Amino acid sequence: MPQEILERPPGASFFVILSYQEEGILFELKALAEKRFSKILYESIQLTKWTPDETEREFAYPGRFTKVLSFKQRIHREELVEKKKDCLEFQSLLQKKDQSVLLIPGYVTSHNIVIAKSKDDFHRTYLFQGVYGETIYFFSGNQLVITESAQNYFRERDVSYFFNTLRESYEFNKFKS
Repeated sequence: MPQEILERPPGASFFVILSYQEEGILFELKALAEKRFSKILYESIQLTKWTPDETEREFAYPGRFTKVLSFKQRIHREELVEKKKDCLEFQSLLQKKDQSVLLIPGYVTSHNIVIAKSKDDFHRTYLFQGVYGETIYFFSGNQLVITESAQNYFRERDVSYFFNTLRESYEFNKFKS
């Protein structure tokens, strides 16, 4: 009988959702992020305004702009916790100039798109160090499917289109270094 083998999956494509009010914040975040993470591979168009969910309302006052930045370097899925901590550090720094700054890190794999949150909810999985993972989309029959619990932001056509395109790029480049 074959033995079950534990294997580390291939690296995931890392991204950050940025909500902000002041236009200069985007350029500051890009500079910080490229130093800490890697070169920005993709930048979304201006997307639908971020709407905080119930767990974010106490600390998030989203700005009128929302973009997604995707990075060249792949991450291992367990690194999402460190990336969330990095984003909280950047968020705190940038909120001195724009109180509306909100950063939500996540990753894309062949099977799903996951974001990191700092608050527990029924549909989130605790990772560690106060960080929870939430699956937003999964792929079934090569189709992007939104989870029932995902906030309405992810149902917007421009948002789902961008994440579907990001996943296609991930699949195309999955085994390239």
